[in-house]
Amino acid sequence: MVAIMSYVSQNILRSLTDEESKSTSNPTIEVINQVKNYGFVHIKPEYYINSKINLDLIEDMQEKYANLSKDSSPGNRFRAYACYDWLPNEQKFVKQNTTHYFQSKEYNYDDGGKVRLFDPIVEAYLNNPVLKTLIEKDVELAKQTGIIDFESEFQMGFHQIRYKAQGTEPSYSSPVWLHRDDEPLVFVHLFNLSKNVLGGDNLIATDPKTITHIFRLNSPLETLLLTKMPYHAVTPLGSSNGDNAFRDILLITFMNKK
Repeated sequence: MVAIMSYVSQNILRSLTDEESKSTSNPTIEVINQVKNYGFVHIKPEYYINSKINLDLIEDMQEKYANLSKDSSPGNRFRAYACYDWLPNEQKFVKQNTTHYFQSKEYNYDDGGKVRLFDPIVEAYLNNPVLKTLIEKDVELAKQTGIIDFESEFQMGFHQIRYKAQGTEPSYSSPVWLHRDDEPLVFVHLFNLSKNVLGGDNLIATDPKTITHIFRLNSPLETLLLTKMPYHAVTPLGSSNGDNAFRDILLITFMNKK
């Protein structure tokens, strides 16, 4: 992961000149415009796919979800966590030694206001070239939106999460309904979705009573980018046939330190 972060620091984290901005691919321009206008974007997998990504690499990451530890909070979620600090003076990311995670009660009315401890994400997952591509693209978008100040310290967090419905027991998020996040920029990357899933749909709303969009992430690397502008939620997950059903995602979050 050190090599990946070094590569990102050298090749991605720089200011775009006017000419570079003009030459930016149309999909990137469209993403930035939608972020500014609506506060969220539904990004197709093709945005992240390049010559370095193949099915075997994606499957390698998918396999790592089977061994995740269960979250101690309700909801039948299994997860691991890693976080990196961006040091602007050194122009590099440094991995934190702890996997403690905190959300404020203001944004998470279920599990906020307390420190939660998760297992660390395994190195084989962190070192996968697919993750390197996701980081490159997400960091580029984080910089171009202007939401994250790259001249100041910020945190980039990775939440590897499996939602698993078992029999008649559902799996659900925390908080379970419409909310905003502590982090001002969140990328929800789908890695796998079992065919027997019920629910797991993304909701977007202008306020807690006005839902404006509903859609589902279906394919590996299909992504939802979120800012603090809209409210959002993911509907509880169930099984259509009683067998285990799952939804595997990776959250990549960005938040400047206060």
